[in-house]
Amino acid sequence: MKPKILVTRKLSDTAEEKLKKDFDVTLNPKDEPIPNNELIKMANEYDGFISTGFDKIGEEFFKDLNGKLKIIAQVGVGYDNISIKSAEDKNIKVTNTPNVLNEAVAETTILLILAASRRIGEAYNLVRSGTWKDQKPDLTKFMIGNSVTGKTLGIIGMGRIGRMAAKCAKAFGMKIIYYNRNKLSSDLEDGAKYFSDIESMMPECDFVSIHTPATAETKHILNKATINLLPKHAVVINTSRGSTIDDDALIEALQNNKIYAAGLDVFNNEPNLDARYMKLDNCFVLPHVGSATHETRLAMSMMAVDNIFCFFENKPLISEVV
Repeated sequence: MKPKILVTRKLSDTAEEKLKKDFDVTLNPKDEPIPNNELIKMANEYDGFISTGFDKIGEEFFKDLNGKLKIIAQVGVGYDNISIKSAEDKNIKVTNTPNVLNEAVAETTILLILAASRRIGEAYNLVRSGTWKDQKPDLTKFMIGNSVTGKTLGIIGMGRIGRMAAKCAKAFGMKIIYYNRNKLSSDLEDGAKYFSDIESMMPECDFVSIHTPATAETKHILNKATINLLPKHAVVINTSRGSTIDDDALIEALQNNKIYAAGLDVFNNEPNLDARYMKLDNCFVLPHVGSATHETRLAMSMMAVDNIFCFFENKPLISEVV
C-alpha cells in the first residue's frame, strides 16, 4: 500500500506529478486554506504532510496523534508555524527548503532598499491616482529621495541570504557591515566589517536589513532601543520574519521621522499587519513575496517532494530540521 500524503496548498504542477507517481496523494488544486480544526482531524489519516507557512501546526495539532504521521515537509525556509518540540516528542521528522530561495529573497531586499529610499510607493500612487498632473514641478522637492550608491548597509544575520543580499548591494557600490552571532571567515565576509554587538553597528548604518530566522533570541531584535541608535536618514529593511521587529517602536520612529523610511515584506500576524503601516508614506510594503518567482517556487516545491521521497525510501533527508 502506498503511503498517504496530504499536500495542504497548491504546489507546482511538476512537483505534484512527481509525487503522484509513488504515493497516494491528496492535493489542493483550488488552493483553499484548510481550517486548522480540519487539519488536526486529518492528521491521523496520513503518513506525511507537505505544509506551508500558512498552516498552523502547533502543540494542539500533535496532541492526539495516533502514530501514523511520520514526516512534515515544509515548503519554505522558515518553520516557526510548526511546534518543533512537539514534532520531536512524537518522533515526526520535519524538513524545510533552505538555499533555493537565497537569490530571490536577496533580490527583494534590493527592491525594498531602492523603493524605500527613492519613495517609489509615493511616486507610484501619484501616477495611479491621476494626481501627478496637479503637482508643482520643483527640481529640489518633487519626489526627492536618497541615493543608494556608496552608502553603508548593515546586515543583521549574515547567513546565506544575508551574504547574497550583501553581494547584490555591492553592485551599487554599497559598503557592507554586519552583526552575527559569530564572526565569519574572511572568505565568507568578502570584505564586510564585523560587529560583535548590534548596538555598536546601528549608528554606522545608512540602511539596515534583517536576515535572521524567527527565534526567541531574534524576537524584536529591532526595538525602541536599537532603532533609536540609527541615524535620522536610515532605512529599515525586513525580508526575514515579522517577529524580528517591534511594530510599535518602528511605527513611532517612522511617524516622527526619527528614521527616513522602511521597506517591509514580512509582518507580525500576517496577513493582518498593523494598519498603521498603511498610513505611512515613508513605509513601502509588500505581501510577503520574497521568494515569489516561478523558478524559486518550483525549486521549493521539488525540494519538499524530494524530502518525502527520501524519507520513504530510507535515504538521508535533504534538509532535516528535526
